[in-house]
Amino acid sequence: MPTTERIKLLHDVAVTRRTDFGHGYFELYLDAPELAREMSAGQFFNIRVRSELFPLLRRPFSSFDLLKDARGKPVGVSILGHTVGQGTRMLAGMGEGDRIHLNGPLGHPFELPENPDTRILMVGGGIGLAPFLHSIRQWAPEKRDLMLLAGGRSQRDLGFMKRFANSGANILIASEDGSVGVKGRVTVLLEAELKALKGKPAMVFTCGPWAMMDAVAQICLQAGVPSYASLESIMACGYGVCNGCVAKVKEDNEHGFRYAKTCVEGTVMDCSRLIW
Repeated sequence: MPTTERIKLLHDVAVTRRTDFGHGYFELYLDAPELAREMSAGQFFNIRVRSELFPLLRRPFSSFDLLKDARGKPVGVSILGHTVGQGTRMLAGMGEGDRIHLNGPLGHPFELPENPDTRILMVGGGIGLAPFLHSIRQWAPEKRDLMLLAGGRSQRDLGFMKRFANSGANILIASEDGSVGVKGRVTVLLEAELKALKGKPAMVFTCGPWAMMDAVAQICLQAGVPSYASLESIMACGYGVCNGCVAKVKEDNEHGFRYAKTCVEGTVMDCSRLIW
């Protein structure tokens, strides 16, 4: 009888490099070939920062970059972090040779439309831009029409955007204070791009602050363009057990709703089904 190959989910990996982008933003490169071979853009993994009990809960991260060797073979992934608490502070202090424990890949990836002519608009805010470098690496070889709309409060929150250079997507940037790119929120860019479609099919993927994703969802709804959000929830277990990551979603009937477990039903969810 045929057997189904099981994907390895637990990985003890070494840090091979750390890059600091300033203002608390950093990137860790991880030697994780098995994970890199199986992971798709939009999935996540949970990180245990230390072998001891503190910090108790794992931290969910999307893959930032898919790392390959000179032959194009996947050899690892990187994560994009921003120091905001004890866990990210520990990660920010790691360097070559340090080890961390990963649980993944988990969740459902982004799914591209069947029509190859569909324009893919990726809309991210701040640290929510993390899933889109891996996305571009994965989709660019398919000759997809890729556009990244990146937003932040100021230039200091977008220092890592240099990593997107020559990645294979057209990139537009907006900052609320006007220090880089267009002055305003990233939704200004989205509205302009949707108006410029002129009948061309499009699909929008978004990740970032809840209010930003809500605004993206409403703009896309009005424009009749499908949109999907990668939710930034605290997913301590990653298996749908702890119920700490639920999101309110519409049921099939007009007034019904239920709570969906982001870690197993997402993290990528149809914006039209989310109750914002």
